This record gives sequence, structure tokens and C-alpha cells, in this order.
Amino acid sequence: MDAFLAGLADQFGPLLLLLGGVFAFAESALGLGLAFPGETAVLALGAATTTGADVAWALGVVAVGASLGDHVGYLIGRKLGPALRESALVRRIGVRHWDAGSRMMGTYGTWAIAGSRLLPGVRTVVPAVAGAAGVTYRSFVLGSLLGAASWSGLWVGAGATARTALPEMARTLGTAGWIAVGVLALAAVVAVLVVRHRRNSREKALR
Repeated sequence: MDAFLAGLADQFGPLLLLLGGVFAFAESALGLGLAFPGETAVLALGAATTTGADVAWALGVVAVGASLGDHVGYLIGRKLGPALRESALVRRIGVRHWDAGSRMMGTYGTWAIAGSRLLPGVRTVVPAVAGAAGVTYRSFVLGSLLGAASWSGLWVGAGATARTALPEMARTLGTAGWIAVGVLALAAVVAVLVVRHRRNSREKALR
């Protein structure tokens, strides 16, 4: 498995791009963002790039994936409105993050969607806050794309820079990054299964 991951980290191509895009989407999607190591995956993707064209593809795919993830929260917010704040989903993420996102929206408007991208926790709920606040889709898309592009540039750029400046360290980073991605993704799946099992057990006990 270690050899496979090492080879994967050194062979930039459609598979790594797909994985980077998927993890960027999951990291940004409301309810999934706290469980998936999106930044680790994107950093590893950046460390696997070897040419300017590779970097450009990685930047684009990650930015699009992250923006699509934002759409999940925005659409849920549009559908449920301000009542979403009191939902079990937001309580699990943290009502404090919702309130912080609301304050940012009140102060900076659409720019909060872009600016919150670099704030862990808050960035997961801001698209939903925007949807619940009735922000127009055009304004949301602009803020989402700007934020996603900055986030993609930061993490893909960090990985690419590390590989260029410190090839051996970057190779280790790529391998370790994908190992961390796999372990954390497996842990997230196990956690979901455990929660569902406990919920089903409680429901059976109440019958």
C-alpha cells in the first residue's frame, strides 16, 4: 500500500485531479466539511505537480470543486431560511460558526463569502448563511469563485512550491498526505456508521 501511495503521489494525472476535486467539494459542503481532510488532499495534489500545466489544471479543478461544495450549503440555506440555524446539522458544526458567519455577512456582505474561505469552521456555514439571508445567486457565485480560487491558490501553490524547492520533502509530503487522506476518510465513514447504528438502536428501544 505504501508503494502504491508513493507512486500515486508522483504520477500526476486524471485520478489525482479527480480525488483533489472530490475532496475540495466535500471539504466545502455543509455537513461534510469537518469530516474530510480537503486541505491535506489539495496540498498533496499540489506536491504531485511537475509542470506549469499541471499546476494550472490543479488550481482550476480544486477551485471548481470547492465552489460546487459551497452550492450545497447555499441551496440548503435558500430552502430552509434562518430556521437552519436551529437545526441539528448546524448544532453539530457549531452555532458559534453560524453566528460568526452571520456577523461577517452583515458587515462585509457578499465579500464575506470570499473572505471566510480561509477561516476553518466558519467557511463551511457561510454559504448556507448567504442562502438563508437571501443573497442573490449571482452575488453568491462571485463570492464563492473568488474564495475558492484563493483557497485553491494557497494550498495547491504551497504543495507545488514545496515540490520545486524541496523535492524530497515534497515527495514525502505527497505520500504522507494521501495516507492521511485515506485514514481520515475511513475514520469519517466509520463514524457515520457508528452514529447510524446508535440512532437505530435508540429508535428500536423506543418502540
